[in-house]
Amino acid sequence: MAKTYATFLGANTPDGFVSLFDELYNPYRSCRAFIIKGGPGTGKSTLMKKIGALCREKDLDTEWVCCSSDPSSLDGIIIPQKGICVADGTSPHTLEPRFPGAVENIINTGDFWDREKLFERQDEIRSLTLENSIYHRRSAKYLAAAGSINSESIRLTGKCIDPDKISGFALRFAARELPCKKDTRPGRRIKRFISALTPEGPVFLDGTVNALASRVIGIDDEYTLASGLLTERIGEAAIKNGYDVIFCHCPFKPEQCEHIIIPEVKLALITLKTAHKTQLQFDRVLHVKRFLREELSSYACTLRFNRRLIKELTAEAIDSLKKAKKTHDKLENIYIAAMDFAALEKYCENLANSLL
Repeated sequence: MAKTYATFLGANTPDGFVSLFDELYNPYRSCRAFIIKGGPGTGKSTLMKKIGALCREKDLDTEWVCCSSDPSSLDGIIIPQKGICVADGTSPHTLEPRFPGAVENIINTGDFWDREKLFERQDEIRSLTLENSIYHRRSAKYLAAAGSINSESIRLTGKCIDPDKISGFALRFAARELPCKKDTRPGRRIKRFISALTPEGPVFLDGTVNALASRVIGIDDEYTLASGLLTERIGEAAIKNGYDVIFCHCPFKPEQCEHIIIPEVKLALITLKTAHKTQLQFDRVLHVKRFLREELSSYACTLRFNRRLIKELTAEAIDSLKKAKKTHDKLENIYIAAMDFAALEKYCENLANSLL
């Protein structure tokens, strides 16, 4: 039975919008990428959903790339069995062809809009586009402040961690759970987000973990003290032993791995903390206390205070994302009124059928 699961390739972070869209496809391998250009509300997500629905009918594995600014909308869809991906190539995750025609093709939904109708409403379009940018910048500033406080918490507690204990545990775990394959190359490192800060609040993609793993190990690490290094070390050992590993990065600290999923052995290690509102069932839970040199009690008050500040700043950031979404919806309505959706619908059906 085909697998369908969702991920994010972009995230709202303390460093601004972080894109992993270079992970969509490898242009140096045999593949086809379709990059959609067009305005808001011009059918980009609808086209990808049609392709995804057809994939389900044909029993093809699909990865749905959700939009962190609107999780109900798609930024991309990946069909590994066909070597095909289709993606929204507009800002903030702008995509441009590297090998036009040979690998990438452009789909322009602007071919189906009425230019005169949009020209008549150009002042509204400018105003709403600028307003949307203002809300996104405001959200980024709140997240930057929260990220700074989070970094201070990590700095305070860093000396409590015993990296040798973590590395030793990771090697033992890999030897037991991920034995080295015979005569094999190293596996692939695949980067994704499975959580994001969105206008709906923090979103964690439980369904993705359940689709790719039957065994789920939790890492109880509220302050993300050891989970980053632990998942990194286990993931590296798994790759060395020949397994492909999905490294799921942290939206609050995007350079850091927060979870790993190893689909071949149906295993996931997931960091547990308040921000991850998850209903996952865990086979076992690792407590980070086992990896500490000393207790955190001397920092407890500061850590609690910092966590409260981070929560308040994050709430303000999410409120700004909600306002940006409302502005974007108004902008979409202008474009929707100028679209020839009957012609676009026919084009979408023809394209989906020709691809699959």
